[in-house]
Amino acid sequence: MSYKYIAITKEWRDKINGNSYFSSVVEDLSGNIILKLPFQYGYGRQSEFEIRKGLAETFFKGCHAIKLIKIERCTKKEVIQHAEEL
Repeated sequence: MSYKYIAITKEWRDKINGNSYFSSVVEDLSGNIILKLPFQYGYGRQSEFEIRKGLAETFFKGCHAIKLIKIERCTKKEVIQHAEEL
């Protein structure tokens, strides 16, 4: 399978309240950032759903090959900064 996009998601789990949060950045293969999802609540495959929804609403209709990379056990600061710094 040939990928058109790479999506990197960082996830943080609030151990005190048991909630999970994520932020994501999607790049095309040329390295251009085309979508940023800021710090938000979500767990499991929620980040994948939001990435596909964002691409469909903003750029494309239909399914495209996306390489999904999820980095778990990040700090809250890392997750917040992930989509803001780029």
